[in-house]
Amino acid sequence: MATNHRKKAFLIVAPEDGTLSPNLDYAMVEDMYFVGSETKQTIRVVKRVQFGILSPDEIERQSVTEGGIIHPEIYDEGGKRKLGGLMDPRQGVINRSARCTTCKRSINECPGHFGHIDLAKPVYHIGFLMKTIKILRCVSPNNPSIKKILVISKGQPRTRMAHVHDLCKGINICEIDIETTGHVGCGRYQPKIRRQGLELIGEWKHVDEDWQETNLVLTAGRVWEIFKHISDEDCLILGMDPKYARPEWMIITRLPVPPPAVRPAVAMPGSARKQDDLTRKLADIVKANNELKRNVESGAVVHIIDKNIEMLQFHVATMMNNGLKGLPVAQLESGQPIVSITARLEGKEGRIRGNLMGKRVDFSARTVITPDPNLPIDQVGATKYRSKHDLP
Repeated sequence: MATNHRKKAFLIVAPEDGTLSPNLDYAMVEDMYFVGSETKQTIRVVKRVQFGILSPDEIERQSVTEGGIIHPEIYDEGGKRKLGGLMDPRQGVINRSARCTTCKRSINECPGHFGHIDLAKPVYHIGFLMKTIKILRCVSPNNPSIKKILVISKGQPRTRMAHVHDLCKGINICEIDIETTGHVGCGRYQPKIRRQGLELIGEWKHVDEDWQETNLVLTAGRVWEIFKHISDEDCLILGMDPKYARPEWMIITRLPVPPPAVRPAVAMPGSARKQDDLTRKLADIVKANNELKRNVESGAVVHIIDKNIEMLQFHVATMMNNGLKGLPVAQLESGQPIVSITARLEGKEGRIRGNLMGKRVDFSARTVITPDPNLPIDQVGATKYRSKHDLP
């Protein structure tokens, strides 16, 4: 983690009971090496957390499936896990008698490793769709530079984005006014951007009588081309640090594939296994992507390719969230809806509230004495009844 001063490293000899010296200011320690304790790992004090968007290059670097996932099948003809398949052996262990081919660990120690799918055409990320619309309203499709350069560096990046958007959303022409304001625009009319399902529609309303109102579907590929040409300086004006989040990274060109530990198969009577909903949905994505790639390479007509992109977009979107308004629900052969990633995380029974906050995890106990968001980090709270009846 980057800091402006030289890192400090301390060698701490831990006693047998594992307790630490109360006289050491641990807030000033970046690296602490423990000798004599059970752990041999370096313990680092977290200074800050930086959030960002995974770039396609980062997704590829984190992936262990060189060449990507290209087969919708799980096993080959010999019954072994297929390389480049949805249960690629490089992604982790699925039975207790095997070792991971990537980290050489057992099923209890291997955390699993991500793979990736290289998409034949870009698709929208449903989590960034509204942010994508806002950025489109702040740039010209013909000249991707910010239409109103503001001196608002005093504010926070998130408020800067809102400020620029409020100024740009009412502008109809990317104006050229070098002499007065110094603006270097393209002089084109600006479309009104609206969302329709998983599509973005650009609506041009021209004031010239010779022009007619025109509606055009802004494909994810077209938006990706626009965002790719936004300069780093314009990204900063929009409130985005190009080192951690560039606009084109909000469009999916390379899809991460979670390891088998996230989507384990359920053992059925006999030797059969029932695959997880995520694995089935990933199989649909691979099939749709392979079909799209074949049609693009063979030079198929435009409307067939558009249908393939629409199907790929649907599968990627419903894998993330199968409860989107205006979209049909993705279902299994039995008619049951697919349990998407969003459904696994949100709600009372989700991973956050159901497991992590509810302490329904391994090596953890539940008690009435707990931390609370309204208490300082070094305090815990207990019920009044329990406090009055317990000995200090």
